[in-house]
Amino acid sequence: MEYKNIIVTTQDFVTTIVLNRPPMNSVNLGIREEFFDAVTAIEKSKETRAVIITGAGEKGFSAGMDVSDIANIAKGPNGNEIMNAISRSTKPYIAAINGHALGGGCETAIACHFRIMTDNPKALIGLPEVNLGITPGWGGIQRLPRLLGKPKALDMILFSKRLAPAEALAIGLVDKVVPAADLMKEATAFAQALTKRPPLAVAAVLEGIHVGLDKGFDEGLRVDMEWSKKLAASKDAVEGITAFLQKREANFVGE
Repeated sequence: MEYKNIIVTTQDFVTTIVLNRPPMNSVNLGIREEFFDAVTAIEKSKETRAVIITGAGEKGFSAGMDVSDIANIAKGPNGNEIMNAISRSTKPYIAAINGHALGGGCETAIACHFRIMTDNPKALIGLPEVNLGITPGWGGIQRLPRLLGKPKALDMILFSKRLAPAEALAIGLVDKVVPAADLMKEATAFAQALTKRPPLAVAAVLEGIHVGLDKGFDEGLRVDMEWSKKLAASKDAVEGITAFLQKREANFVGE
C-alpha cells in the first residue's frame, strides 16, 4: 500500500511510524487504513525489532478521531483493531509523544508498551470524551486502569482530565519526560537498545504478559511454557549461552 497519511521508515531494525496530518494528526479513514496496514506488515517483518510511533510537527502526537471524517467512521479498520494489533504485538512499541495526545491519541499511546513524552508544558495527554457525552472507544477504558489502577483511571476519564508532561510522569501515565529537542533521539536510543535483545525471547515476554493480563494467570502460564520449549531449541538460546561462556556480546538473529 502507498502511504499518504503516515510515513514509515526502517533503519537498524527500528521502524518509525509518523502520523502525518499536522498540526494535530487527527485520525481519518486514510490514517486508519494505512496505520493498520503498517502495523500488520511490521508484525511479520524480520527487519523490525522495535517500533516508534510519533506525530508530525510539534503541536500534536494525535488528537484522536477526526470529527470532520465522521461519515467514514464505519469504513475500514476501526480504532480497536489497530490498538489491539499494537498492544498484542510481539515487538515492542514506543510512543514518542511530541505534543497533544488526546482521545484516540492517548489511546494510541497507552496501547504502546512504552511512552516517552516531550517536556513542553503545553502538550497535554488525556481522555476527554466524557465532556462530549461519549466515552473512549478505542480501548482506553480497559487499558488505562491496567496502567494506572482503577481510582486514577476513573478520575482521569470521568473528569476528562488533560495532564501536562510532569503530571503524566508523576502518576505513571508516561515512563519518561525529555526536552522536546531530544525526544526522537531518546526514543531511538531506547528502541535500538531493545533491538539488541533476543527477538524470540522478547516476543515470548510480550505475548505472555498480554495473554496473562487479558485471559488470566493460568492461560498466561500456558503460553509461557509453550515459549520456553520453543526457546530451548532456538539458535538464539545457543548463541546466548555460548556468548556468556565466551564472555562476549551475543549476536541474536531471531531464530
